[in-house]
Amino acid sequence: MIRSTVVICAHNEEDYIEECLQSILNQTSPPELVILVADRCTDHTVSIAKRQLEKTRSTIIEKSVSTWRNSISENLQLGLEKAVGDVLVVVDADMTVPSGLLEALLSDLNGYAVASALVRTDSSKGTLNRLVGLWELTYHFAPLGEQPRGGARAISIKALKSAGGFRDVYAWESDLDNRLRKLGFKVKLDRRVTVLHRRTMTLARSMAYQIQAGRARRQLGISAQRTILHSLVRLRPFVIYGYFKNGTSR
Repeated sequence: MIRSTVVICAHNEEDYIEECLQSILNQTSPPELVILVADRCTDHTVSIAKRQLEKTRSTIIEKSVSTWRNSISENLQLGLEKAVGDVLVVVDADMTVPSGLLEALLSDLNGYAVASALVRTDSSKGTLNRLVGLWELTYHFAPLGEQPRGGARAISIKALKSAGGFRDVYAWESDLDNRLRKLGFKVKLDRRVTVLHRRTMTLARSMAYQIQAGRARRQLGISAQRTILHSLVRLRPFVIYGYFKNGTSR
């Protein structure tokens, strides 16, 4: 039997954490351990999680300072250090997952080091969310199609440790996938499983996501030509801004 640890990284997620945790607790193949990394939370995220996880095998790590530039990467490494079992399952705090998520992704790891679910935006959260949902159809025309994302993925702990764990980078999932592929491991996007990204989108948040994506592409060594083509095809102009203006890695 494959044993898994679910890690959720949260910064002020009181609007989403309860439903996220409930969807994890409802799994047909329950995790051995649930870890919540509460990153400098100033709202009720921790109290909600403590109440919900009270009778489960769980750990809440309350982080008061960040020592890495990219806090999410540091949070995941903290979760990895406390994990038990064979598989680390990363779930974003603003997502809800189907009850068969773990069962499906864990079965994928028979031939893969990483298996990711398909992430879709919750269109019920407003007009911009509906537009983002339509925009996600541009994956069909993107040069590389849709790539595995970090929001809901299962990772072999043995493979993860052989790759050196998580690193202090913008796009931790792409960085990890690239390192694993170089070691001969395979990575899978399981289109049979869909998770729901429930966060209410705003123009400011959408711009910030694009700028961060541009920084990540520069740090990953993706060429300017490919980045521009990707951004034009997928209607993401601020990716170009992020790449050229804010893309310098340390």
